[in-house]
Amino acid sequence: MGPREDAIVKMQQARQMIRGYVAYALSAFEEFEGANIEEVNLKFGLKIGGKAGIPYITEGSAESNLEISVKCTFPKAPNA
Repeated sequence: MGPREDAIVKMQQARQMIRGYVAYALSAFEEFEGANIEEVNLKFGLKIGGKAGIPYITEGSAESNLEISVKCTFPKAPNA
């Protein structure tokens, strides 16, 4: 596999990882009864690297982070 194909595979893996994190993060707020969720923002940071050199010997690394911000309102308690 050449560098181009390797890059394509890494990007496909990153796409699958992002989709998994999105589904997981959003499921945490489905049917959340403690507040009215108005907006959820997900921010991803990906850093994928690799080196090519001697055939069959490769070196690679990957880093990622996920930030979640939620905008919500809380139901007002009925007056006692």
